[in-house]
Amino acid sequence: MDKDDLDRLLTSGKFLCFKPAAMKPRPPAETPTGNSGDGAAEAPVDPKAPPPDLFENALLQNAVYFKETAVDEGGDLETETRIMLSFDAGDPMQGGVSTSADANRLLPTLKKWYGGSGELDLGEHDRAVLSVLCRAPTFDPFILMSYRGELEMARAVHPAYFEVDDLTSRGVQKVIESRASRLVKLALAMEESLDVPAGEGQAPSHVQPDEALLDRQRTVTRALTEAIWTNSVGPQSKSLLQSFRIQEADMPRVLFAWKGISYYEFLFRGLAQEHKDFFRWLGAPDSLPRDAHQIPADQLRALQERRQRSIQAIRQTYLRCANLLNRYEDAYEALTSRNDPKPFQRFLMAAPKLFQGLGASIGRFGHASNAWSVLTNKGRRMRLGFARLEPFYDFILSLHADKG
Repeated sequence: MDKDDLDRLLTSGKFLCFKPAAMKPRPPAETPTGNSGDGAAEAPVDPKAPPPDLFENALLQNAVYFKETAVDEGGDLETETRIMLSFDAGDPMQGGVSTSADANRLLPTLKKWYGGSGELDLGEHDRAVLSVLCRAPTFDPFILMSYRGELEMARAVHPAYFEVDDLTSRGVQKVIESRASRLVKLALAMEESLDVPAGEGQAPSHVQPDEALLDRQRTVTRALTEAIWTNSVGPQSKSLLQSFRIQEADMPRVLFAWKGISYYEFLFRGLAQEHKDFFRWLGAPDSLPRDAHQIPADQLRALQERRQRSIQAIRQTYLRCANLLNRYEDAYEALTSRNDPKPFQRFLMAAPKLFQGLGASIGRFGHASNAWSVLTNKGRRMRLGFARLEPFYDFILSLHADKG
């Protein structure tokens, strides 16, 4: 693997490159959103808290994992999970031993390079983690969270491995806060209407809300946003959710689903911008073979048909994501505009099952765009020959085959 290939892999895009050692788990006493601001002293470290490392084997913990586009023995493109055992854990650009992350194929490499005179094996926990990393469509933290039961069969895993990066966190929290704010205003307005004595009209439209009401709206919005982000129900968020007839036993599931849908809503908003160069190329003449005049007519027609099917598959996947998020929007509107909480309840109760489908769909765009980046040297080599385009379109179609 040369420096250019290594640089491409290390910068291969969101959720396609995973570095466990670079994730620094926070102390157990600290919440994912930071200090609560109440001035309370930090709790002592719990000796029973989950261990900080994802892997028990230090070699695996310090390795780098890739969702890499590769060519199989038949010449077809495929995506597989690979591991690079870095020569220098602090600087992966120095290179290392690269092999499949499949435990049965990885173990002989570990024995060859690091076994020495002693016996080297992988424990039950490390095998389970490798299995998940190989099967998960991406390293998206919400995808990994859907496999959490498997990851923690042998022992607990620190929650830091299911957290999103700071930039994404801020974006997702803004999405949550925007929607929470509207719900809070609705709930408080309902309370106010109940407090108005019979026969009295509403305040004139030109009268501004008093500062006390605005302050309460801000306080309750912060509480609901915090509850969604941390999946913990406090007195204010509990009262608000009850006002929308959500049962207390369902609240943790609803909050988790709400956070997940907000997370994918944020990712989807940036999808077209993130992959705009690839999408533009796919729909342009550049995505046709430059040597078309040299290709037999039947082969050229077959390639053009695969190209068109690839465009349709990507479009359908995009629309599938959009339609699912539109269902969420409709449910949210039913709650906020018609005071009908049932569609919102039903959607959020079903939402955890939708995470993997949404995450896999968004991951397909990342895989396809990453393969295109490899194929065209990040868009610098736009016109390609038939021999390069044929396996590329087969790969695009394989990403979308029978995956819902």
